[in-house]
Amino acid sequence: MRKSAAGVWEVLLIQHRYSLHWSFPKGHAELGEDPLSTACRELSEETGLSFVKLLNSYPLIEHYHFVFRGIPIFKTVSYFLALVEGQIVLQAKEVVACKWMALLDAPAHLTFSQAKNISLEAYSLLKDQ
Repeated sequence: MRKSAAGVWEVLLIQHRYSLHWSFPKGHAELGEDPLSTACRELSEETGLSFVKLLNSYPLIEHYHFVFRGIPIFKTVSYFLALVEGQIVLQAKEVVACKWMALLDAPAHLTFSQAKNISLEAYSLLKDQ
């Protein structure tokens, strides 16, 4: 996340290569990796950005499921609200596009309802900061 010159919280959305859906940067933990370390690493790998400061003391949690090659997959994702910095360099093998936008506008651009709910929860937590 970043704050615009007008003081509005903005969030980076990415478009995933294989399904073309819009979401937040995220990924899988490596062996022995905690959720915060995973989030920092995945953000850097997918976008080139780095965490500067956590904006909330706990992650926002998303649960969802889908079917992949006939196998049901159940996922839990921990999102950390953080101030980020750096130059965007997209990981071409996983990400085809990205866009910064006002956090309050993000639900209209996110593909899945769970991500829309996360963005609204994030806005609620940050609107007075």
